[in-house]
Amino acid sequence: MLEQRLQLLNASVAELRLAQGSLGELKNVEPQNPLLVPVGGGVFMNARLGDISKVIVGIGADVSVEMGYDKAVEDIVGRLQEMEKAQASVQEQLGQIYAQLETHQGMAERLSAEIQNATQGG
Repeated sequence: MLEQRLQLLNASVAELRLAQGSLGELKNVEPQNPLLVPVGGGVFMNARLGDISKVIVGIGADVSVEMGYDKAVEDIVGRLQEMEKAQASVQEQLGQIYAQLETHQGMAERLSAEIQNATQGG
């Protein structure tokens, strides 16, 4: 379960970093300049940059709101920080679980060897 959660967090972090980078790059593009917009599957469409003073931002549960550019960047940075904290927490939990598993596996192997020795020697 933790591994699945970590995969979802990794995907969310990657997506938020992409959004952050894209907004940062678009800030320097002149309005009406041509752009190639990815539509999936390695397919791109030609488009022209419009006004980016307002940005539509998804806030969850299939709900999006319009925000000013700076507020949208701030929102993305905040969510990215939250996701990175959650990501680090899950990675730490997984590390602890893996360490416990290794300890228990070593104990089980020793116990199995002791049982085998006792059965063979008895």
